[in-house]
Amino acid sequence: MPDYLEMFHIALWATIKFFYAPLIAIARGLGFWESLIATLSGGLASFLGFYFATNIFLVYSKHLKPVIIFVTPTSTRLYYRRWQETRRSKHKPRKRFSKRNKLFVKIRTKWGMWGIIFATPIALSIPLGAFLLRKYYGHNKIALPAGIIVLISEGFIFNLVYWLLIKVFST
Repeated sequence: MPDYLEMFHIALWATIKFFYAPLIAIARGLGFWESLIATLSGGLASFLGFYFATNIFLVYSKHLKPVIIFVTPTSTRLYYRRWQETRRSKHKPRKRFSKRNKLFVKIRTKWGMWGIIFATPIALSIPLGAFLLRKYYGHNKIALPAGIIVLISEGFIFNLVYWLLIKVFST
């Protein structure tokens, strides 16, 4: 397969799992700069896409929910409310916090915006990190530039470390 298709494949992989994309690029035989460009382009495209899509989603859901409730007939709303109540009474309540939810809450309360930014490429996926950053810190003017800078720097560090480890252990 030509290199540009391999780079496109790695960029697609980096949109979701940024942490593993350099390993896959090296395993597929791409050079350092090729894997760096593919990883960063996929990660940045995903981060920016999900960041701005979250903005659109939050704004539309905030403004469309009252309109939908206003347009929906009263009988339909009452039927839905009764259905929800019977469903709640039949099923036992769900567990509220999973380990993953506790991790998100801990990152947000303990480390704040910078915790989300630094954890996005490593522990969180890029779509989830972009969503959390936009939802909780979208009003902060440095949130987006800081997220981009950290994503670029961590991508460079991941590529460099993986490349050096592969070179050391392969000789």
